[in-house]
Amino acid sequence: DKAIENGIVEADALLRSEDIDDLIFAPGFSTAEKVTDVSGRGVGMDVVRRSINDLGGRVSVTSIPGKGARFLLSLPLTLAVLDGMIIKVGPEKYILPLACIIDSLQPSKEEIKSVMHQAQVIKHRGNYVPVISLASLFNKGENVSDPSDGLIVFVETGFGNTLGLIIDDIIGQNQIVIKSLEENYLKIEGVSAATILGDGRVALILDVDGIENMLISKKAISSFPANPLLLESETRL
Repeated sequence: DKAIENGIVEADALLRSEDIDDLIFAPGFSTAEKVTDVSGRGVGMDVVRRSINDLGGRVSVTSIPGKGARFLLSLPLTLAVLDGMIIKVGPEKYILPLACIIDSLQPSKEEIKSVMHQAQVIKHRGNYVPVISLASLFNKGENVSDPSDGLIVFVETGFGNTLGLIIDDIIGQNQIVIKSLEENYLKIEGVSAATILGDGRVALILDVDGIENMLISKKAISSFPANPLLLESETRL
């Protein structure tokens, strides 16, 4: 009746149930009895559909009286693309989002310092930051027993902290298509999603915030000293 009153459909029009459901996206259509600050103007869902269409996607709705409604949003894969750096840790390849990478270096033995509880740090841009072996963190074995034999990639977490991740090598940079893991698997700590590489192999996309949380929960960085004078190598007699 509202659609007829607003002139959106003809009075004698024969509408299928899906056509009736689709009226919610019609410009100017509203089921509200009166106009308020938040409803009644028929502006809302039509804007949603237009915005999704502009992205090359689709939105639809199905409704069952007395049970509820189901909205389905479809977006093109090109929207789920990430600029990432492919890194090697032992036999495995992982993806680090470029947005979180600060820089990388091949450290000398002298640059790596030991602190309490066998943790390691390195001076980066004037500050000491924790150094973590991804091989050890993900139980891949200590493929790089000496950090100076590998590379350290410095990343910034969402908490504003800097971590130094020890890896074996940097393979390259690429745009990757993100594949969700949680639809089929349980959540993996330190991993946000996965992708399929050019050779057909699956690579996990690392979550630096998750990695930081893993380290905190394992107390791997909770004892990290703010004062560099606490470094073991600088306090030995």
